[in-house]
Amino acid sequence: MQYADDCQVYLSASTVNDAPTSVDRFAHCIEDVDAWLSASRLRLNPVKTQVLWLGSRYLVDRIAVHHVPVLSSSVQVVDSARDLGVVIDSYLTMADHVTAVCRAAYFYLRQLRSQDHCPSMQQ
Repeated sequence: MQYADDCQVYLSASTVNDAPTSVDRFAHCIEDVDAWLSASRLRLNPVKTQVLWLGSRYLVDRIAVHHVPVLSSSVQVVDSARDLGVVIDSYLTMADHVTAVCRAAYFYLRQLRSQDHCPSMQQ
C-alpha cells in the first residue's frame, strides 16, 4: 500500500457551537475518503494529518475542540499549517508565513555571506 499525498478536506461551521457537530461530520467524511482511497490501494496517514480551525481570533479562541478523531487515532488541532508552500494560520493573518519567509531569506543570506568569506571560494 502507498499513502495518498496532499488530500484536503474542508468543512464549514456556522457558529462556534457547531464545532462538535462539524467534527463528527469530518470523522465520517474521513472514513469515506479512506474507503475510497483503499479501493485504489492508497491510505491516509493519520500521523501526518493536520486539523486547523480558520476564522476570526474571537471565534477560533472560543472553539473548545482541541482533538479530532481521524480513523483510529486522535489528531491535535494546530495553529498553523503549510499548504502549497504557504503557511496558513488560524486567524488568516499571514504572520506565520511572513516569519517563515524571513527566516528562509536570512538563512540563504548567511549562506551567501559565508561563501564570500571562504578562502577556497575566492580567486
